[in-house]
Amino acid sequence: MKLLNLSLHKRKAVMPITAMLLALLSTSCAKNEPIVACPILPAAFISHLDKTPFNGHTYGDVTQYAVILKRERDICLNRVDKIRKWRVEQAQK
Repeated sequence: MKLLNLSLHKRKAVMPITAMLLALLSTSCAKNEPIVACPILPAAFISHLDKTPFNGHTYGDVTQYAVILKRERDICLNRVDKIRKWRVEQAQK
């Protein structure tokens, strides 16, 4: 009988602690983290650019290809500049 009373006494002491721990654990799980939305780049800035293949065999062909590559590079640099400006605008909002 004495053993039963001791066990019952221990259960009474453990039950409130268990209930308190369960309440603390369940409330921490209920908190929702804020959703961070990243703005989407405009499609014009990330559209596909074709790479012009080199099909020449002479130095003149290389010269013409260099002019084409320079124009393509300028297009890419222009897009990068626009993306940088867009990022600054988004950061200011």
